[in-house]
Amino acid sequence: MIDIAINVEPLYPEMDFCQKIERIKAAGFDAIEFWSWDDKDLDAISETCQRLGVQVKAFGGTTYYSLCDREHSSDCIEWIRKTAEAAKQLHCKNLILFPNHFTPSGCADFRDKYTAEAAIASITANLVRMVPILEENGLTALLEPLCNIGADAGMTVTDTSVGADIVRAVHSDHVKLLCDVYHMQVMHGNLQTNITKNTDIVPYIHIADAPDRHEPGTGEINFRYLAQQIKESDFSGTVCMEYFPEDETEAGYPAVKEFCALLK
Repeated sequence: MIDIAINVEPLYPEMDFCQKIERIKAAGFDAIEFWSWDDKDLDAISETCQRLGVQVKAFGGTTYYSLCDREHSSDCIEWIRKTAEAAKQLHCKNLILFPNHFTPSGCADFRDKYTAEAAIASITANLVRMVPILEENGLTALLEPLCNIGADAGMTVTDTSVGADIVRAVHSDHVKLLCDVYHMQVMHGNLQTNITKNTDIVPYIHIADAPDRHEPGTGEINFRYLAQQIKESDFSGTVCMEYFPEDETEAGYPAVKEFCALLK
């Protein structure tokens, strides 16, 4: 079964967070995702979601520490422990983890500190260390490879196949791979194959068009074909719309809903 979620952060930029949830629910979405948690009023989000019948499907667990940074491994693990408490408050079961955390000027860049091999080894080791925390709290960590263009040039894991290798090396039901089709298209394309050959470890997919990360149909990705391939594959999980509206938020909903309908 495929379920649908939508990322709150880029939508309705003029509204506060809970107002956004209200409007998203009114638009017909029953599940949400967001980025960092420590800058938000979790009590208000929890109350709003429970009142509206909205589920928090996932949120970001990489805020101050990078998975690839061996020097701060203990800090990274401790942050996941705190993040697990936030997840419990929000009744959320998925944490999205990036290889590198983000700073105001882009992703944290460790290329002068670690070799690519050392960085990948640290990511793998840190995920292994997290498994007991994830198991104890009934959580799944979703490793998301990202693009390394512009200010994010230092991103450590940018290829779906590398992310898949890391997840398989960790070998835990509590550590899986997130496929973001925008980042995949920018970095290497071949979306259908990279997703469908990894359905055993991919329970979560992000959707936005490329190259501008807007709604499906605004760029170069053939979403009609991709939706059909996902639907006919063994994928069973969450497809989350994580895009930046090309215009007003409401104007983009028809395209988003058209894509979602293709998955049913």
